Amino acid sequence: MNTIQPETELQVIKKIMEDSRNIVTDNGWHYIFWGVSVTCGLIANYVMALNKVSMNYQGLLWFVLMTITWITENIIERRLARKKKERTFAGKLLGALWFVAGIAMFTFGFIGTIAHAYSGAFICPIISTILGAAYIISGAIQQEKWLQYLAVGWWGGAVYTFLFPSVHTLIIFALMMICFQIIPGFILYRKWKRSPGSAD
Repeated sequence: MNTIQPETELQVIKKIMEDSRNIVTDNGWHYIFWGVSVTCGLIANYVMALNKVSMNYQGLLWFVLMTITWITENIIERRLARKKKERTFAGKLLGALWFVAGIAMFTFGFIGTIAHAYSGAFICPIISTILGAAYIISGAIQQEKWLQYLAVGWWGGAVYTFLFPSVHTLIIFALMMICFQIIPGFILYRKWKRSPGSAD
């Protein structure tokens, strides 16, 4: 019994590692899709803030934008799922990771501000801190060290915007989205295009 269990565990670990090498096919477009959506929202929010539009309307902007983005993503994901082969274990781990991260960001972004737990100026650095943690884990699952290093950018931006909160935090966070999410998404997409079976 003791000799079988280690062998079984090794097979499971090997399976996870093999799955992880191909998991970029499940993630490149998510980074780009959400990155572009959030960046557009940040720019629109920045313009609204400069023009002193009510915080209620700014919150409504995010609620509508995030709802539409989430629904659209689910529709696209379901269509892609029909074309994919069996989902890998690593893919399930990544799905769970980003689902949990999304719930955390929604809670801090909406529930926290509705409860007046903190100023709206701190939403971006809080979400940036969550993204840094998510990137560390995501990079480990995908075996992409450079993806893990992006956490330094997320956390560095979080520290700066925590210490120096202002309306310009929105533009800083938009630039972080472009550098640490959209561009990495395109890198992952290009890597997937070069991999065997990407056309399947």
